[in-house]
Amino acid sequence: MLAATTLELVIVSPPPAGHRGLTSLHNRALCAIMETVMKRSTIENTPLTIFVTLLTVLALTPAAKAGIVDSPVPSLGGAKASVLYSVPFVMNAGSLGTYFSCTSTAPSAQQVAVEVFSDLGGAPTNDAVATQLTVGPGETRLFATTGAAGLSEDKSLSSPALFKGSARILSTSKSLICTAFVADTGGVPPRTAWQLTMVAKTKQKGE
Repeated sequence: MLAATTLELVIVSPPPAGHRGLTSLHNRALCAIMETVMKRSTIENTPLTIFVTLLTVLALTPAAKAGIVDSPVPSLGGAKASVLYSVPFVMNAGSLGTYFSCTSTAPSAQQVAVEVFSDLGGAPTNDAVATQLTVGPGETRLFATTGAAGLSEDKSLSSPALFKGSARILSTSKSLICTAFVADTGGVPPRTAWQLTMVAKTKQKGE
């Protein structure tokens, strides 16, 4: 009965979004299996297929995507893209939004996109393929989590409310320089603004 009950709990309760690895429930279930295995008297009365099924469910339970590190990088414009920069502490709340400005230093056009993630990580809050931009040689484009009266964004990411999210900048070329900043959405020009730290790929200096 213990093994059968554990099987039902594991199936009904997968790991929550943003969680890497097994939850405490899964750990308890695994411990219950091991305890049952140690008791030969219990094994004799429990079909072997139950143990195999339980272990299979636990092993095949997928770990949720974990934000800028583990989420797969989509192709842009049919070409392979890579993560050039990561940006911590993205905000989109009240009268504040986050803005990403990128300038191409490539000799030909490239596809650029920004993916925004919530403070819990998980999957991106926007579709990079749908919000990508073609950036020609020497051109500058501005991505925005929300519109601002004092700024002229080229692409809105339509982000949900964020207080301490993150983002990553994708491109089909490495010849791209970018900056990111938080600014108020009502000022013309913005009355409040500050620059955010840009991290190359996912490695900060000192790591």
